[in-house]
Amino acid sequence: MEIVIRPAVAADVGRLGAVERDGDRRFGGDSGVPPGFDEVTEAAALAGAVGDGRLWVATTPTQDGPGGAGSDDGTVIGFALADIIDGQGHLAQVSVRLAFQGRGVGGRLVETVCRWAMEHSLASVTLCTFADVAWNRPLYEHLGFEVVPPDRWTPGLRAVFAGDGDLGLDLERRVVMRRRLDTD
Repeated sequence: MEIVIRPAVAADVGRLGAVERDGDRRFGGDSGVPPGFDEVTEAAALAGAVGDGRLWVATTPTQDGPGGAGSDDGTVIGFALADIIDGQGHLAQVSVRLAFQGRGVGGRLVETVCRWAMEHSLASVTLCTFADVAWNRPLYEHLGFEVVPPDRWTPGLRAVFAGDGDLGLDLERRVVMRRRLDTD
């Protein structure tokens, strides 16, 4: 099945909470996400990112939509939200519906954010993730991210990390990671 990654439009914003909730179901059990966790990225933040060109969606094209065969008006199955923190790119959120995980969709969304950062002459992309979830940190390491020790965090990264704790995530199980980009 072909997956299309494209810039998000305003009409996508209302669909992304359901995508995020569905994708987060994989974090059940002993992953570091508290039972009953139901936080999703605020619609206002997503709408602002659409306007700034910092939000992308992954879709499954439909065959019968207005655009015809292979058109990009299909089901939204994932998204990535980028930000700029202390002058560097930051992957604020990446979510993929549970049924589509393990197919490279998340990796393609991360690569899209990295390309965006390079196009904006940003030297790196950072993110916060779970350190000990078997399929989480290793995915980012495979994509070229490395753990950043706390003494190397910028003030903005410290604030983002603390915000994860405010959401109820176990900070002892979280790490900050960075991928340096070739912006030449």
